[in-house]
Amino acid sequence: MLPPSPSDSEPWSEKDFAAIVAFLRHQIGITLEPHRMGLLQARLRSRVQVKDFSSFCQFHEQVLRNDPSGWGAQLLIDLSTVNHTSFFREPAHFTFLSEHVSASLKDAPTSTVRLWSAGCSSGQEPYSMSMALAEALPPHGLAKVEIWASDLSLEMLKVAASAIYATRDVQGVSPARLRRFFLLGRGPREGSFRIVPEIRDLVKFRHLDLRNTIWALPTDFHIIFCRNVSIYFAEEERLVLLNRLSQHLRPGGWLVMGKGEILPSVPASLRKHSPSLYQREA
Repeated sequence: MLPPSPSDSEPWSEKDFAAIVAFLRHQIGITLEPHRMGLLQARLRSRVQVKDFSSFCQFHEQVLRNDPSGWGAQLLIDLSTVNHTSFFREPAHFTFLSEHVSASLKDAPTSTVRLWSAGCSSGQEPYSMSMALAEALPPHGLAKVEIWASDLSLEMLKVAASAIYATRDVQGVSPARLRRFFLLGRGPREGSFRIVPEIRDLVKFRHLDLRNTIWALPTDFHIIFCRNVSIYFAEEERLVLLNRLSQHLRPGGWLVMGKGEILPSVPASLRKHSPSLYQREA
């Protein structure tokens, strides 16, 4: 008996899913780690079944193959790049941010300090940056700060721009910060929390693919947070990413990576200060 062909594989099986994995790698550039496969399979299956697709293979053939940059590709991006995040995750980074920005404004009080949260997900990171600086700086100093935030997922950017979070999202935020920086939902919004306008207004959100060769962003950032983003890149692509990030730092600027990220090598333009802090050479 002949072995079954790929088209004969069980609908919604790993074999049926193989074309989706290949599409993510070659068309979008996302390399899925094995432990993320099952989660994406479940998410994708539930989303395309409601559109009457009967298998991953059918979704690939009728949607991704016909329009590689259309709604199907954006759906894969939204489902595969959702990363765990929280307010003030890795607190030492926000202490570093506050101290560095305070020192920069003291040295050059009329200059603008630009910060970037690259891979901002649902917005907790850039809003944490805003809150940390609101606590550290006087109002006239805060007016000299720009915070840019970008993500590949349009779905996550919509959540981030709304600045509305559930009770589970603000667990770990101190009562003092909840009182100062969040509005408690009323009526149909009861149980939700929204970031106050003065913190929301500090952040500029942009839809950005870090694999693009040109980024429509400033090239003089004082600090870039790009934490736990490189895990979506193949090893040989990580050095390219770090090179591009360093080109958007001002001389002496800082790149903040996730503490658990493994970087086999870094560009010559960056000097390592700790497992997660890198400074661009002056």
